[in-house]
Amino acid sequence: MAAGAHRPPSHTALAALPAIALDLETTGLDVANDRIVQVGAVEMHGPAVRSTPRIDTHVDPGVPIPAASTRIHGLTDSRVAGAPRFADVIDSLREALEGRVVIGQHIRFDTAVLRHEAARAGAPWHDPPVLDVAHLAGALDRGMVDLGLESLADRFGVRIEERHDALGDALAAAGIFSALVPRLRDADVRTLGEAEAFAARCTDLVHREFEAGWHAVPGDAPDAPPAPALARIDSFLYLRRLDEVMSAPARSIRPNGTLREAGRMMAEHRIGALLVVGDDPRPAGIVTERDLLRATIDPSIDPDAATVASVMSAPVRSMRGEEMLYRALGRMDRLGVRHLCVADPAGAPIGMISQRDLLHHRARAAAELGDAVACADDAVGLAAAHSRLAEVAGALVTDGLTADAAARIISGEIRALTGRAAEIAAAGLEREGLGPAPARWCVLILGSGGRGESLLSADQDNALVHDGTEEDDGWFSALGARLADLLDEAGVRRCSGGVMASNREWRGTAPAWRERVAGWLRRSRPDDLLHVDIFYDLLPVAGTLELGRALHSAAVEEARASAPFLALLAESVAGMSLPINLLGRLRAHDGRVDLKLGGLLPLVGIARTLALAVGSVARSTPERIQDAAAAGRVSPSDAATLVRIHRSLLTLVLRQQLEDLAAGVPPSGRIAAERLERSDERSLVRDLRALDDTLKVLRSSIAR
Repeated sequence: MAAGAHRPPSHTALAALPAIALDLETTGLDVANDRIVQVGAVEMHGPAVRSTPRIDTHVDPGVPIPAASTRIHGLTDSRVAGAPRFADVIDSLREALEGRVVIGQHIRFDTAVLRHEAARAGAPWHDPPVLDVAHLAGALDRGMVDLGLESLADRFGVRIEERHDALGDALAAAGIFSALVPRLRDADVRTLGEAEAFAARCTDLVHREFEAGWHAVPGDAPDAPPAPALARIDSFLYLRRLDEVMSAPARSIRPNGTLREAGRMMAEHRIGALLVVGDDPRPAGIVTERDLLRATIDPSIDPDAATVASVMSAPVRSMRGEEMLYRALGRMDRLGVRHLCVADPAGAPIGMISQRDLLHHRARAAAELGDAVACADDAVGLAAAHSRLAEVAGALVTDGLTADAAARIISGEIRALTGRAAEIAAAGLEREGLGPAPARWCVLILGSGGRGESLLSADQDNALVHDGTEEDDGWFSALGARLADLLDEAGVRRCSGGVMASNREWRGTAPAWRERVAGWLRRSRPDDLLHVDIFYDLLPVAGTLELGRALHSAAVEEARASAPFLALLAESVAGMSLPINLLGRLRAHDGRVDLKLGGLLPLVGIARTLALAVGSVARSTPERIQDAAAAGRVSPSDAATLVRIHRSLLTLVLRQQLEDLAAGVPPSGRIAAERLERSDERSLVRDLRALDDTLKVLRSSIAR
């Protein structure tokens, strides 16, 4: 397969980018005619430089090496005599580059030489994707004049072990890229596509490359490599929860039950495993068909005397009933188990799920996403999991999944990512000498993540509640800061409004939170209303979850009892402007229509306000609308219309985000107006008008 035939998706995070730093030494600077005399390469995973595998090989160019070139790299005809020819190394080089982004300084010189060498060897070749450290550094600092390797290494504190040695220069380029990744993140450049678009800003360097012939193709241009098709994903795994398909009730046996008794129960109920449960409602172990089979072939074991406690496996792997099937399948694959216990919040079993149950729904590649977050133990692992979100979302939409269902999957991963980052952060604080948490704590995810409506532009919206004292804030401040850093490195941008647990305003004790919420309700200033908008979507994701649940329930009750606050909240929502003009056409800015600010946020605000008015603790927009309809605040037909509009707006935004990510454009809530079909534009205008009508009657509805 030709190099570059499979490239990492554009949405791949730089922090988890499969890459290889490459450098060539040549007989000269004529890319079309000069030859390779040395190849050096080092694999990278994001900014991490791997010690192995590496490439460090001389190449016999088949022509004399000019003295001028020897003075630069020190290679002579005698030193490369007996080395392999390029035709002998191209296969291993293609294998090393496959599926990776090539990093280097003026790297298109190297790829141009490789392109022409491959043509001379009669070997298939497609240029791999590249990131040039000179382009990236120049785009970060347009004032940099010298973008040579030595200058860049000096600028970023990278030591060049051996200049004009292919491996030495490749290692230097790798070190420079490692130093650039956090600086690019500070410039809001986090993915491969964004980095490629960012590097292209160095138009003067690009122009010089074309003038030097680095983009010329020898002979007839080869066919472009086919774009990889999105993998088909079994959407059943993403649509069903464990408690919807589990075997219930969970069958169990006492620890002193015999093996024969266990076999009889399995045969009677046609199941492959039993939980072993004693006086504690939480299972002590699990015994499976395989355990019984192994026991029966052991002549020293009497099935009528041996107990299940003697052969059971422990601990029992459990998941909550609200988890999705793809997560369970990923967990089973990682742990190498065939059964999972489905447990309630206290850990007591309510059902069982097995791989046999899911056999005809297997989609291992997709399921891996579900456990990637749980396996992550640092920012790079989190980034790798986060990078797969767009790929899975795109495949699910291709498979016919609706945007609101895709949003639930995306939100579930953002929640899991935030929760896992909090666990890693807490463990890091203890490991580094700050000790364990001084009190119970709970990290909350706010906004769209809490509602289950995140798309691909979600940023950090989180908070923290604990049951310690104000004197404990130092530890929790460090936890919030570490959490923000980990999520930022993983590709979840910091909240521009500061809604993060690293900000003291968004963490505190339960009494402090109740006082804070009461202040928002009492004052009802514009900032207070903004805080309320995001706070009431909270969902606990890490720590002692009950702390978050209790805070949410108490806050909803306080809001329901505050009629003046609800009236002001309704007024603020009703005052939102929608992107349609007096002529009934879409109002665009720079060719785009903001459907988040001018569509989704007003609709979400309507649902939240009505839900608080009826005391609903629901978080998702459709559920809030349905609760308001059940309480008589919205007619059934209006409720159905609002739910349909919500799904339609999500679909338009998600479709645009997938296109933008593929083009290296940061995803947002703005859609390209000119890309809309005329029928889609008419439907969107009708939906926005219907939404506008609802906004106008909202104030009177809340006042009733």
